[in-house]
Amino acid sequence: MFAACALHDCLSVNTYNPDKCDKFVKALHLCCYEMYKKDGKDASSTACPMQSVVERWLKRHTDVDPRG
Repeated sequence: MFAACALHDCLSVNTYNPDKCDKFVKALHLCCYEMYKKDGKDASSTACPMQSVVERWLKRHTDVDPRG
């Protein structure tokens, strides 16, 4: 999962400061959202939080539109 690897690389370079990696955090949540949308509630990935966590994160970050 590219989004997870990009986020990990960014956090490693920026001493685990998520503020500097915001675009990668957003990309990961959007990628996970698409996975859950496509594969349903039984979808699973070690890189993705649970579906409810992804949905809650997207609701809290209104600047991110999961529809693109």
